[in-house]
Amino acid sequence: MIKNDYELIYLYQTTKDEHILNIIIEKYRPLIWKNIYRFYVEPKDRDDFYQEACLLMLDALEVFDLSRNKTFTKYYELILFRRFIHLKDKSPKYILYDKAELIESSYTPSFDAIDKLEEGFHLTAFEKDVFKLFFTDKMTQDNIAKTLDKDIKSIKNAIYRIKVKIQI
Repeated sequence: MIKNDYELIYLYQTTKDEHILNIIIEKYRPLIWKNIYRFYVEPKDRDDFYQEACLLMLDALEVFDLSRNKTFTKYYELILFRRFIHLKDKSPKYILYDKAELIESSYTPSFDAIDKLEEGFHLTAFEKDVFKLFFTDKMTQDNIAKTLDKDIKSIKNAIYRIKVKIQI
């Protein structure tokens, strides 16, 4: 008992039967997957796009007007195309991969390298103190100024001089 699209749509709009909805979704499954592959969707996102297409099918069935003399296939393909464009625009453009050296818990700073770094450049005693507090201890400029009992302007200038000497 295969029915055409118009009969299925009319039946769904009048009865809201889940069985009819499953028939319609199964009938349009190739169209959905064609559009998913057409947009080069990442394999991890394909199921999400498929679910979005099924939800869109529900909305399309509710809104579709049989009296307009348009085919449901073209109507659904158009709104599916637009939704996929919207979803692709919303998806993140850059993917950050976990790297062991970027995870703070796995990172162990090499203090020997920092000591060698301080020795390799000719820093004044004040600059060495600022270097240790700012780069090693990660203190803010305000806290460094309070700790060393100096003006914040001199701390900023010292950080600038250190960066110039180290060429960061």
